[in-house]
Amino acid sequence: MKKEKESKKGKDSSSWAILFLIVALISWGFDLFHFAHHLGHDQGLIALPGVLAKLVWKGALVSLTSILLILSVVSWLRTLVIFFAFSVLFGSWGRPSYAATDREDCEKALEYMKESGMARDAKENFFGRLKIKPPRSSFPPEMDQVTWWGRFKPFEFWESPHFDAVWINPRGEMVERQSFQGGRCELAKTTLSVKKLPMGQLEPGTWRVVVSCQDVVIDNHPFPVIGSPTGSPDGDRGIMIWADDINS
Repeated sequence: MKKEKESKKGKDSSSWAILFLIVALISWGFDLFHFAHHLGHDQGLIALPGVLAKLVWKGALVSLTSILLILSVVSWLRTLVIFFAFSVLFGSWGRPSYAATDREDCEKALEYMKESGMARDAKENFFGRLKIKPPRSSFPPEMDQVTWWGRFKPFEFWESPHFDAVWINPRGEMVERQSFQGGRCELAKTTLSVKKLPMGQLEPGTWRVVVSCQDVVIDNHPFPVIGSPTGSPDGDRGIMIWADDINS
């Protein structure tokens, strides 16, 4: 009876180890595919510092996990120990060492930004394709939120810096300061929640958001707020402009 319990316990542990390896293989397999997808669309990324080492590291982890998964039917415990040992080894060797200072990373951000804009919101899918939610060019005072978005070279290929955003109203007053960082693919964004403003609405006029990285200005983006605040005699004008913007 005791031997049967020990045997069952060993089988359960082996099953958990195999499940762990399967999850790791799927996770790293998707990561490698995602990395290779961006390289296929922009082969110049391979020239960035540390990218080749990252590619080798990701490929080695996928290959190693596949081999260990096969070997796990022989000795799961030994396989698990080897798996962690190699993960640490390849993790330390494969990650690129960035000798650049923070300012140099900020200058890279300015160089690597492809486009930027304003919208209600912006999202990206697994392949880095952006979905911009209108309105884009102008906003009504009763807008619930406004988003600055920037599209960069994929952040996993270089050091993703921390950005600062300063939102300035038409009177030149700073209404909010935010810190943010790029996502997994190409999108970096920051959103101003209008409901948190003193009046709960955007003041009509030309607003501005200044996005910087330390003392490097990444983008200085103006955007108009057109219309009258809700409750004023011609308050419907903002809603009409928003509708025109959506249809454009």
